[in-house]
Amino acid sequence: MAHCLPSWCRNYGKRAVKTPKFYFYDAALVNLLTRQPDAASALAGPMGGPLLECGVVTEAVKAFMSLGRKPDMYFRRSHDGLEVDLLIVIDGRLRPVEIKLTAPPGAGHVEPSHRFLAVAGVEASQQGILVCRTVIQRALPNGHTAMPWQSFPDWLLKRLTTPVI
Repeated sequence: MAHCLPSWCRNYGKRAVKTPKFYFYDAALVNLLTRQPDAASALAGPMGGPLLECGVVTEAVKAFMSLGRKPDMYFRRSHDGLEVDLLIVIDGRLRPVEIKLTAPPGAGHVEPSHRFLAVAGVEASQQGILVCRTVIQRALPNGHTAMPWQSFPDWLLKRLTTPVI
């Protein structure tokens, strides 16, 4: 099976790419179709980042589905180069999520989230998330957070089930 992630197409002064992104739920199928010799090669090669992104998006879809909800998720890509890997609607606001294969997170990794939050205004939360291969969750500049990819599904499920006070 697969998931089609639609583009967030609000006009924030820039033309947005409207073509959806397509993710396979099964990483083994992706590895087979892209002829990866083994898991280590897949992670170290040019498919490493897209495979991690696919895994994180799949886990987000599963979090929504486990609650019996349709995934309220998008991505944003504009013609000026701004791309946010994942936008999740939590408590009525867009939460930008960047997904990077990097292990040591840096401020530059959340720059797309920061730029998106600046143009989205009240429609977005005030914090972006960087899902990466860091070992522990840590704060990044401008209120953003880096978290281990393994922690992301539980973090999202908690946000989706906790009522707004």
